Amino acid sequence: MVQKLRIIFDRLIKDRTLQHILFWCLSFLILMNILKVSAEIKRIDLIYTAIFHIPIFLIVYLNLQVLFPLFLERGRYIYYGASILVSTVIGSVFYIILFDSWIDYIFSGYYFIAYYSFWDISLYFIIFIFLTSLFRLARGWFRLQEIEKEKTFAELKALKSQINPHFLFNSLNSIYSLARKNSGVVPEKIIQLSGLMRHIIYESDVELISLEKEIEMIKNYIELQNLRTIEKEKFVLNVLGEIKGKKIAPLLFLPFVENSFKHGLKSGVKNAFVKITIESTGNVLNFEIENNKGISTEIKDLKHSGIGIENVKKRLQLIYPNQHSLKISKTHLTFKVLLQVQLK
Repeated sequence: MVQKLRIIFDRLIKDRTLQHILFWCLSFLILMNILKVSAEIKRIDLIYTAIFHIPIFLIVYLNLQVLFPLFLERGRYIYYGASILVSTVIGSVFYIILFDSWIDYIFSGYYFIAYYSFWDISLYFIIFIFLTSLFRLARGWFRLQEIEKEKTFAELKALKSQINPHFLFNSLNSIYSLARKNSGVVPEKIIQLSGLMRHIIYESDVELISLEKEIEMIKNYIELQNLRTIEKEKFVLNVLGEIKGKKIAPLLFLPFVENSFKHGLKSGVKNAFVKITIESTGNVLNFEIENNKGISTEIKDLKHSGIGIENVKKRLQLIYPNQHSLKISKTHLTFKVLLQVQLK
């Protein structure tokens, strides 16, 4: 039911013609009940209400189609206010002339009068101008939000596309090293890589993904990368708390794990280590990773490894605005990341 209402609302926001039709139908119903001469609605009430809308209709669209874009949208507020006052005066005079003189020639079989005074009908015009202007501003705001959402989605897709090749090249290098040694596990690792790429390219093409799947992907990635390191016992991954049923934006952890391998276990530093802790407490997820690195990798770290991390920062700002904390600390020997995310 909620989904259907959302679809209807989205359609209403996008369909300008439908918005105008619904507005004038509602206006007709309200004014008809205000203007009717008896408890029952008669034909004369329908005619009177329809004609009553003519000057209102003209002034409203004069405002929306001419005055609004010409003055208000350009910040010419004084000109806009003055033009609204002039339009209201003209509309009120038109209403009085229409019902006191012209209407007798159009509907000679009925007796119509200008029921409202100049000031009363002017108030009607002001109310209609205000409401329709407000609706236009609201529609513009919703459209702006939609454009921003589309832009955000496009940026996220672009950021993901920058992650995928980097991950693929690293994994292929690992398998290539095995192939050169004629290792019998190459076919198995190719299938494993295929599964990982399927996760990244297809399963991760969503706003949120299962936290369990994301952690499993990290474990598989670690297993693949460990094929090229003799320091397997130096890698520690701890998962704490309840992770079932939790969801998170995909591919947030991978760049940090890649960075730890590149500048930690594979940097040639003695006593290399990588420590990862993923802890889920309520709707708060904490991700911590720390590794040591060789002095010779410091320049490379500054120039090259920051690309993936910068992508993560941008994605966090887009997906979790004011709902995350990222702290990165590094010395000439260690690199540490503390990421906290408020899960949706």
